[in-house]
Amino acid sequence: MCNLSTVVKAIERKLTKQQLRLFKEYIFGHFLECRNFPFSGVILHNVLLRQGAHGEYNGEDQLWFQIGEHLIHLSIAEWCLVIRLSYGVDTTLRNKKTVHRLLNMYFDGLFRNINLKQFDALFEKLDFEAMDDIDALKIVLFYFADRDLNGRKDHCQINFSWLNEVDNIEHRNRPWGRLSWETVCKSLDKALNEKDEKFKTTRLEKPNHKIEKYNVYGFTSGVQAWIYEAIRGLPSSWVMKMKKKNPHIVQWKPMASSKINFTERDVLQTLEPDAKESRKNIGSL
Repeated sequence: MCNLSTVVKAIERKLTKQQLRLFKEYIFGHFLECRNFPFSGVILHNVLLRQGAHGEYNGEDQLWFQIGEHLIHLSIAEWCLVIRLSYGVDTTLRNKKTVHRLLNMYFDGLFRNINLKQFDALFEKLDFEAMDDIDALKIVLFYFADRDLNGRKDHCQINFSWLNEVDNIEHRNRPWGRLSWETVCKSLDKALNEKDEKFKTTRLEKPNHKIEKYNVYGFTSGVQAWIYEAIRGLPSSWVMKMKKKNPHIVQWKPMASSKINFTERDVLQTLEPDAKESRKNIGSL
């Protein structure tokens, strides 16, 4: 899973005022408003328990969930609308002249030897005040993308390809909504389905086996925000809706809660992009 609040706070703490201003104006800048967005495994687990089907529409994957008497679905359109990132077709970056430049200049040329937890420590040691502002922006863009949009366990290695790509001026044009969707969709679809057979097999061998752990990778905070949007009327003990503004993810302030019941919360709302979002290739197919 991702660590949205932790990453946002680290970015705000480390960057200079000028560097932070640059980040706010860039593709991930709106996520700085999510500094208080705790992950709720209970809410996500309860939705996954209600997964009904995995289908396609217009060639795009969709996940369906049964909430009370209603079926809700999550597709790339809803996903990109909630997190306000582009769903466009991915393109290959053409400039290969800067391969490993950032890695060599700021991380002592370490290669295939940095996991996410180690990169957190290296990030904290970086002297951003002495760093070129554009290089600082590139490193933070990579940090956010790999730590949150591509969220996974601390022992996993960083995405070295992304660290190279962020040094390319075309980087901002990549469809980060689509890239993050491909990761989280696959993870959500397999999270419980893959564990079901394992649980049954283990129970045959060990009748007292009652718990099977699983992981969800990718931008789990985005999934959480979609749940808040799709299931209207959730109690304030779960989440509070702040003033209405775009993107949708910044409208919500999650609360820590261990008691979840969806049976009486089945009034749904349809997510539709406004004119500005449609022009930016966000949230429509």
